[in-house]
Amino acid sequence: MLTGLAVHGQAHEAAALFHDMWRSGLKPDSITFTAVLTACRSMGLVTEAWEYFDNMEAKYGVAPTAEHHACMVDLLARRGYLDDAMAFIERSPADPGASSWGALLTGCAIYGNLDLAESAARHLFKLEPHNSANYLAMMSLYEQHQMFDKAESLKYAMEARGVDARPGWSWTQVGRSVHVFEVDGGSPPYLETPEIYGEMSRLVLQIGMVGYVPDTGCVAYDVPEEKELLLLCHTRTWDPRIH
Repeated sequence: MLTGLAVHGQAHEAAALFHDMWRSGLKPDSITFTAVLTACRSMGLVTEAWEYFDNMEAKYGVAPTAEHHACMVDLLARRGYLDDAMAFIERSPADPGASSWGALLTGCAIYGNLDLAESAARHLFKLEPHNSANYLAMMSLYEQHQMFDKAESLKYAMEARGVDARPGWSWTQVGRSVHVFEVDGGSPPYLETPEIYGEMSRLVLQIGMVGYVPDTGCVAYDVPEEKELLLLCHTRTWDPRIH
C-alpha cells in the first residue's frame, strides 16, 4: 500500500498510513522507508523527508542504505538544493554510488548548474562508463552554456568507448495495447498518426490560449523560429504547422 501510494504521488496519504502502522505496533523496515521517502520526493516534501530520514535509525532502528541516500539526494536536487545535495553525498558514510550521483546530475541539468554537474559526471563516467544518459545530459548542459567544443568532445568520447545512445521513446496504454513512440519516428507508423498529432496540435493551441509559454532555454541551438516546435514533440516527422 505504501509503495502504491508513493508511486502515485499520494505523499500525505502515505505518511498517514505509515503512522497508522507505527501506532498499531508494526515495525517499519528498509522497504517501508524507501516507500515513504519516495512519496516525499514525488511531492517535493523536503522537511518531512528530512524528519523521516533523521529518525530512521534513532527512533525506528533502521539503518539508512544507499537507496535511502539516493532518495534524499534526488529530492534535494530536484527541488533546487544542489549544494545541500552535494554536501549530503560528501558526508554520506557509505559509497554514494551511481544512483546518488545520477540524481545530482539530473538536478544540475534541470537548474543548469554546470560546475556540480561536471563533478557528478566525473564519478558517473567511472561508475557506469557505458551509460549514454550521463553523456547526453552533459552534452545538453554544455550546449546550453554555448560550450559546443566540449559537447562535441563528449560525442567523440562516446564513440571511442562504444557507448550506444539509444533513441528516446514514450509510450501509452490504451485498453490492452501498448503504443510506443520513438524519437525520429523510429517506431512503426500508425494509421491514426494524423489524428494523434492533430489532437496534439489542438491541445497546444488550447494551453497557449490560457497563458502557457514554452521554456525554450533548454534548446541550445540558434534556431529561434524552430525552438518551440522542437519542444512540442520528440518525433521529428511531426510539424504542427501542417495539421
